[in-house]
Amino acid sequence: MSTAVVTSTFTHPDVVAAIDAGTKMAADESGRSLTSERFTWATAAALTYLDSTEAPWADVQARHLEITAAQAAAGRGDEVEDTSDLYEGMRYSRGQVSAAVNAGVDAAAETIREQCADDIDNLTVNAILTLLDHPDASFADVVAECYDGDGADDVSGWLAEVPADSDADFEALQAARIDAYLRSVGL
Repeated sequence: MSTAVVTSTFTHPDVVAAIDAGTKMAADESGRSLTSERFTWATAAALTYLDSTEAPWADVQARHLEITAAQAAAGRGDEVEDTSDLYEGMRYSRGQVSAAVNAGVDAAAETIREQCADDIDNLTVNAILTLLDHPDASFADVVAECYDGDGADDVSGWLAEVPADSDADFEALQAARIDAYLRSVGL
């Protein structure tokens, strides 16, 4: 008698949805802008490495340009080309997604910020992979699954300690902290 191992696979739209939702969760929980380079480059890198794990950084740059151009066009109300047919029928294992997301986040941190991945980057990876498996997971769910014994407040505290990447990030972080304080005191 043989035992078969069942391996779940995910469609390209499933993966993109998890990347978008996980990145948004990390941005929201860290008080950073979703349009921050830390997130836009990590997304472009993860998607590029999903296509080819050995892709050169020039391919990531091209993907980043495509994504930002499409976002700008959509922001102007222009019609954006639908490229979903390029990925029709593509399926990925969790291992493939994990490798692409981890490599993408690490490469973006090293190349764009010239730093090692930090707590925000780690949350980004953990959120994406948790949301891939459980699309309705909350921040508390991600923390419970990925941060052994630490609570959501603990993880939020680590995120607050990550230095700003730029002056704009610092100003956004300060504004988010002020807003959070005002909400906490009922103003």
